[in-house]
Amino acid sequence: MAGGELSHRGDDVTFETILRTYDLLDPVLWRIAEIVHEADVEDDRFDAPEAPGLDTIIRALGVDNDDEFVRTTTATILDSLEKYLRRETLGLEP
Repeated sequence: MAGGELSHRGDDVTFETILRTYDLLDPVLWRIAEIVHEADVEDDRFDAPEAPGLDTIIRALGVDNDDEFVRTTTATILDSLEKYLRRETLGLEP
């Protein structure tokens, strides 16, 4: 939310702001932050080929669904992405 405590700061999107605010150093969360950043602002700051797909899916969810559905479904998508990246990047199960 614009002007909120946890919002865009400088060149960071909200996801990055949250990770910095709470000093979260998990490399998988930072990889998700790169994807979310590119999906949100498309400034080519990161090489995140997944970003356009994530952006399209989240925008499509909003076409015929209320905010609560979009929020909960997006949370599920991000949770699944975290598990997938953790396994693929670190070779670990969550």
